[in-house]
Amino acid sequence: MILRNAGAPARAVRAHICGPAGMAGLLLATVAAVLAVAACGSTQAPGVALPAQGSASAAVPAVAPSAAATPQQVAAADYARYWQAYAGAMTAGNAASARSILAPYAAASTITRLLTSLRAVWAAHDEAYGAAQTHVLGVTITGTRALVHDCLDLSHLGVLDKATGRVVSGSFGLANRDYYVTLVLSGGHWRVSNMEPVEVPCQP
Repeated sequence: MILRNAGAPARAVRAHICGPAGMAGLLLATVAAVLAVAACGSTQAPGVALPAQGSASAAVPAVAPSAAATPQQVAAADYARYWQAYAGAMTAGNAASARSILAPYAAASTITRLLTSLRAVWAAHDEAYGAAQTHVLGVTITGTRALVHDCLDLSHLGVLDKATGRVVSGSFGLANRDYYVTLVLSGGHWRVSNMEPVEVPCQP
């Protein structure tokens, strides 16, 4: 759990960031499963000073302007934006704003579960710092459903204590987490509806 003295709210933050509960966990994710809290960990020392602000930007798979994006590329890009939206919702500070940010990239049932976890983040006066890095290994599309295989890197996503302006010790996740993510096409966007972890490290 997040190593800080804030107690239960802080621990909830870590569980939230490190693993979507039932489809959602800070990640958000999984209607039936929870991202393993064991996937989170850090050797960061307490009271770490903020790195350069530029590290907070997540990478979204690029598509050459001159070429039409394939359905697989579009799904992968929306999945990456889901993690950007999650960090934005974590920083939003209230349910209405968070729901609006998440709506294009997360299924409604996922958002409801995420908001429950996010309230603990806001109560602790925390917000997201950095970004998750997706490494999509493959995308399979069947009708309005897509299955994304991702070697997810959570080692750049942590928690910032707004009161101190410092990153919370131990709040970053781990790299090379193997996930199969289900997305559903709705309203022109691929929305994350479920995330299933594989108990074996992957290589991007």
